[in-house]
Amino acid sequence: MNSSVHFIVGPTASGKSGVAQYIAEREGQLIVSADSMNLYRGMDIGTAKPTARDREKVDYAGFDLTDPTEKFNVAAYLAAVKPALESEREIIVAGGTGLYVKCMTEGFDDVSPENAKLRKALEALDFQSLAKRAKNEARALYEKLTEDDQQNPRRLIRILERTAGVTPAQQDRAWNSKPKPKLVGLYVERETLVKRIEKRVDEMYASGLLDEAKELIKLDLSQTAMQAIGYAEVFAVLNNEMTLEDAKERTVIRTRQLAKRQMTWFRNQLNIEWIHTADFQSLEKLAEAVSNVWKKTGPTPVQI
Repeated sequence: MNSSVHFIVGPTASGKSGVAQYIAEREGQLIVSADSMNLYRGMDIGTAKPTARDREKVDYAGFDLTDPTEKFNVAAYLAAVKPALESEREIIVAGGTGLYVKCMTEGFDDVSPENAKLRKALEALDFQSLAKRAKNEARALYEKLTEDDQQNPRRLIRILERTAGVTPAQQDRAWNSKPKPKLVGLYVERETLVKRIEKRVDEMYASGLLDEAKELIKLDLSQTAMQAIGYAEVFAVLNNEMTLEDAKERTVIRTRQLAKRQMTWFRNQLNIEWIHTADFQSLEKLAEAVSNVWKKTGPTPVQI
């Protein structure tokens, strides 16, 4: 596996993609996206993918891996980006999907494939029964969930699938034995992040999100694509179920909620050296700070 990989993570709209682009343009790295929405073809504006101009300047992997009509899980993502990670290129992994980063840096052994029979049985349970099973049978993973995710039946079902046949004691031992390499993360003050999110949503609509959605809505989209932040709202506009202003407002709210969940996840699950973006007045200085941490910590071993 490639021995020259550096990671930069952070919540949505924290500026990690811009920093990665800036460094890669000057130093020639390949950027691997660790974003679970960037993998869908045709979903470009609402997922804030790099522009065509940016992608002409830098080589990327992890984008446009599947159609939005298809299901796609972490195992498929890791298989798709593995050739890039095995290349001799210097690589920057940038993204906000913590599970992708965790599996790259700590291994994928504890993430079992979907179990259709077990899933059917779990989906038949009411929420209280499902939560009780998750607390008893998947304690290590349940305690790492955010408060919101502990109320999400899909999250509870997934952790029960992942730990099927593994005792809580075995989960604890496996969890505590996994090394957690030092990664770089961008921290943005809440008020600044909210302003960035609001600006991003406005820019998405100005860039043609409605037109993009008009083509997507014709397809038999997967549940993940249909419910994606920004797209669910614009689909509601096209179906006359929501006004444009309400859609923008709802997208901002959901994006803020996502950023909060991401930060909670990063703090609980990964070992991150946070760089406070407010301390730097330019992209150049921020990128320099990120590079300096990478030089100090060295490259991150990849486990896939």
